[in-house]
Amino acid sequence: MNSTATNPSFSEAALLVLDASGTVRAANDAAGRLWQTAPADLAGQLVVSLFAFEVTSSDPGWRESQWEVLVATSLGRSLTLQAQPFEPVPPIDVRIQLQAAHGSESAYFARVETATRAPSLSENTPAVAAVAAVSNPTPVDDGPSLLAARGPLGFFDLDLTSGRVATSPAWKKMLGYAAGELPDTHESWRSLIHPDDTAALPDRAGKPPLTGNRDFSVEIRLRHRLGHYVWVQSSGIQLFGSDHSLQRVLGINLDINERKEAEELGFASEDRLDRLADAGRLAVFDLDFAKAEYWGSAAFSALAGADDTAAVPDALLQLLPGAATEEGLPAFFSAPDPANAFFSQTIAVRSAGGEKPAMIGAHRQWSRKRELLRVVGFILPLPAGLGDGPVPSALLPGMLDTLGEAVIVTDARAQLVYLNEKAAHLTGWTLAEARNLKLGDVFKLVRREDGHPDDTAVDLVLAAEEQPRLYAEHALVSHATDKAPTPVVWTTRQIRASGEGAATGIVVVFRDPKEMTLTPEEIIRANRFDSLGQLAGGIAHDFNNLLTTILGGISTAKDNRDYTKLEDAESACLAAKLLTRQLLTFAKGSASTAQQVVATSDILHDAVRIAAAGTTAVVEVHAPENISPIQADRGQIIQVFQNLVINALQAMPDVSKGRVQLRATNVRLAENDVPPLPAGDYVQIEVQDNGSGIAPAHIDKIFDPFYTTKKTGTGLGLATVLSIVRQHGGQIGVDSTVGTGTTFTLFFPKADRPVETAARIAPALRFGTGRILFLDDDPKICELTGGMLTSLEYTHDIVRTGEDAIAFYRRYLNVGRPYDAVVLDLNVVGGMGGEECFKHLRDLHPEVRAIVNSGYDSEDMARHYLDMGFVGYLTKPYRVGDLGRALKAALGKT
Repeated sequence: MNSTATNPSFSEAALLVLDASGTVRAANDAAGRLWQTAPADLAGQLVVSLFAFEVTSSDPGWRESQWEVLVATSLGRSLTLQAQPFEPVPPIDVRIQLQAAHGSESAYFARVETATRAPSLSENTPAVAAVAAVSNPTPVDDGPSLLAARGPLGFFDLDLTSGRVATSPAWKKMLGYAAGELPDTHESWRSLIHPDDTAALPDRAGKPPLTGNRDFSVEIRLRHRLGHYVWVQSSGIQLFGSDHSLQRVLGINLDINERKEAEELGFASEDRLDRLADAGRLAVFDLDFAKAEYWGSAAFSALAGADDTAAVPDALLQLLPGAATEEGLPAFFSAPDPANAFFSQTIAVRSAGGEKPAMIGAHRQWSRKRELLRVVGFILPLPAGLGDGPVPSALLPGMLDTLGEAVIVTDARAQLVYLNEKAAHLTGWTLAEARNLKLGDVFKLVRREDGHPDDTAVDLVLAAEEQPRLYAEHALVSHATDKAPTPVVWTTRQIRASGEGAATGIVVVFRDPKEMTLTPEEIIRANRFDSLGQLAGGIAHDFNNLLTTILGGISTAKDNRDYTKLEDAESACLAAKLLTRQLLTFAKGSASTAQQVVATSDILHDAVRIAAAGTTAVVEVHAPENISPIQADRGQIIQVFQNLVINALQAMPDVSKGRVQLRATNVRLAENDVPPLPAGDYVQIEVQDNGSGIAPAHIDKIFDPFYTTKKTGTGLGLATVLSIVRQHGGQIGVDSTVGTGTTFTLFFPKADRPVETAARIAPALRFGTGRILFLDDDPKICELTGGMLTSLEYTHDIVRTGEDAIAFYRRYLNVGRPYDAVVLDLNVVGGMGGEECFKHLRDLHPEVRAIVNSGYDSEDMARHYLDMGFVGYLTKPYRVGDLGRALKAALGKT
């Protein structure tokens, strides 16, 4: 029943935007008044649930059946139903009419009017930019509806009988105009059309339909206010009068400029590929093992003789060397340079005219289980005369002679076949004299410390299983009898024709260390990676201790339901996270040259935490609370003391009885107390050990690059220390007694301001009202974080790739309900990562609030992403409180 006492009075039709399943995506104010609720509350409702039906059912498919009947009976024509308001009032008699949408993600527009109002083509209703408004021929001046004003689509209503046009704000904004800047006339509208697109205009009637109206959907260009043209997709309906003349056009414009640009780029890419791979000599192939789909270019077909795409794998096997036929394509393409996605190398392809040299390159995609999913690659036949490689053999001697290093090459029997000019100078042998001599006759080594011959040095290095490194304990005996042995730094390795095949030769590379000059930055970088190898064993020991505490606490809680050890497990997790951060800081160093004021005590404790990992020696830090801070690059200063501690531990005859002490004091230096430091306040730090000490003959050389008396190491540790200390305006000295120990004393200028303390983090509060989008490719992390978000009372969606995140975000943005925050993992295997995804999201919605989710706990990296536009940086592993604080901070920023 419909009563005037309870029915709302509204002067315009209720408009609903529906998707293909009949779910409401948007509604105007009139719809809110009809159903007596806020328009936003209608979004997400099934449209059939908004009406009262006499027949009902509890069948799960009943609603779907109702929707199918509604589409069949009301598409293009009116149907009388009873709308059921949200308030407890009787149903209202209404007429509903559906109209199919074109060129948007919406499927239908629904127009709902009270049954007491009969729709008429002459009725003066508001001009709204919705294709469902099929019964209103006259545009009015009261502006577009709320849907047209706030949506991403530009609505227009063109009355050809009066020559007037009504457009939504979004329509004008798409072209750079404000609401009142364009005349509302047909002539003004036509003047915006690109001259080449006039034949496709929606106001062109063409042949009129026999009955009813006609849909249209065209792509045209409209002139922007700044003079350039914007591609739009214009879709809607043409309304014809009784005389079959076109009287009115209603439609929507969707900006498709980005799609057109992408299409043009795609066409250009296809053209380039066609020029190279079809008209050219580049044989391109695509092997999708996951989908069993294969493709080869015209040049590939010509090279391999494969006309059918299904035969591409077999044809490729026939081209590649015999090893590929035996191992199969996945094994062949997985073997070269497995650490990188792309590889290239020279091969001999087996074509109809015999074997020919060629360059092969490919980009590979693996699954998380290292299964080869896809290979996109090329084969480029090389011109005649290049032999079996891209570089002619005639050019190799000239190339090797330009090197600063000496190079000797032998065959598999260690018989010399080549030496470059630098090697001839250092050995005293010419190539003509040395050819066919044994390596040991030309490359004669003696020990630096005593001058005794070391004929087995090269053999021992080649036989060792460890990775080749630089050796600096030898001198080279020259063939010139009047020349003293020359100290050299050298390395060697065997040459193999294929990965694990038999050795085909030996190459020795060596150089006079006096000619090996490095900048301070190169010394620091080289030493950092050398020290990491020495630290690895100790760090693994400490990590295993922490993991034992973590696993023990979890197993006790799981097996015995005893949760008392979970707090210890959590503390061990945080300690492991801190150890990881210190290791990352040491490995990468500081990413910027900016220095900060740091607490001396913190620096010393952080250095010891890594350097003393796993050692049985006692390493102590003595730093009173009143020690002044210093201004420094935190990562580099930590590296200084790590190197000193490592050196001290390596100098211990018996590490279990070793003792290393780091002591810090405040001192005031007068002029010339510690040259060349000026007078002033300094922090003095001593690193003292009870090791074997340094001999007087060596103590003046310990800071020289590549100088070392140890059998392991590169001799870069103390050179690094000296370089960093001087860069910070400090000085270092050493005092050592053989058999007693060594003390290094360092001075750093006192900082002119106190330590920069971070503000206390406020406790996490549960907002609970936001919608969160979370991206991570690890299913366990997705499941765990989903539970955390639920416990924090946030609505959330979980996606595994950046492409899915963009699709989800666009879907909700299109209905005016964007996510309140997105949490993005930076590294996604086999898909788009967080950084690239963020750039796309920012293009879609400049106000997007994104939080980085990374396993790298680095202040410099966090600063980099915050400067890029992210509003938060969340490091793994994290707890519920950490996630809550990150979301609270992101949602609270304006």
